[in-house]
Amino acid sequence: MRADKPIGTLLLLWPTLTALIIAGDGNIETYLLIVFCLGTFFMRSAGCVINDYLDQNFDKKVSRTIERPLASGKVTNFEALSLFIFLITISSLLLSYLNFLSFLIAIVFVILVILYPLAKRVMKMPQIILGIVFSGGIPLAFSATLNDLPYSVFILMLANFCWIFSYDTAYAMADREDDQLLNIGNSALFFEGKEKLIIFSGSLINLLLLFFLGLGENINLYFYIFFLLNGLFLVYSINIIEEENAHSFFIFFKKNNYIGLLIFISFYIGLI
Repeated sequence: MRADKPIGTLLLLWPTLTALIIAGDGNIETYLLIVFCLGTFFMRSAGCVINDYLDQNFDKKVSRTIERPLASGKVTNFEALSLFIFLITISSLLLSYLNFLSFLIAIVFVILVILYPLAKRVMKMPQIILGIVFSGGIPLAFSATLNDLPYSVFILMLANFCWIFSYDTAYAMADREDDQLLNIGNSALFFEGKEKLIIFSGSLINLLLLFFLGLGENINLYFYIFFLLNGLFLVYSINIIEEENAHSFFIFFKKNNYIGLLIFISFYIGLI
């Protein structure tokens, strides 16, 4: 479930909370906050479990993943699938607090969560599917709040997609050599030699789209202040990446938690 590594949950949560704030014009109903926080945790956990189940043969051949529960034999396939079904069931129960449109959207994204681990077998850049999957909380937030999907949903999703593609390319640097040997899709392989440019471009497009979206909202001065801070932090974080040092890319990946937090604060404080 990666419960000991919450960054994946947080990277999924910040865009979702940002969408809730925008959809609610600065307010999030308490029950929606609880449902989406719990749902984010359970669905990210379910995604990790099914990913490890489908990738266990790959994980056994990669030094970074060889000690994962299924790859190491500490957990059986039956136990893993039972846990996955439990997590999906809990997530489904949470949907009972939302409307029918939210239910339909959730079904689509549950299917994508299950299919995502297979994408690396057939795609050169599986981050494309991840970008869609990890943006699922955005339309859900709007549908749950407004029972509608206005144009701002798709701007947010496009911005989030670019951001995910950026930080997951940085994350993929750690597995680039192993993925090449196993013939697995990896954007860090596809853009070899241009990784830093791709990372910067995706992050910059994300911020620009969010900035223009903010201009169309009933926004105050604080939004611009925090957005400027976010832009400076992004430039600093990318600037310290050492292209010959894969670990520096992983450090940048972890810093995206703060970028997501600053984006959320920008809209939250900008709309109050």
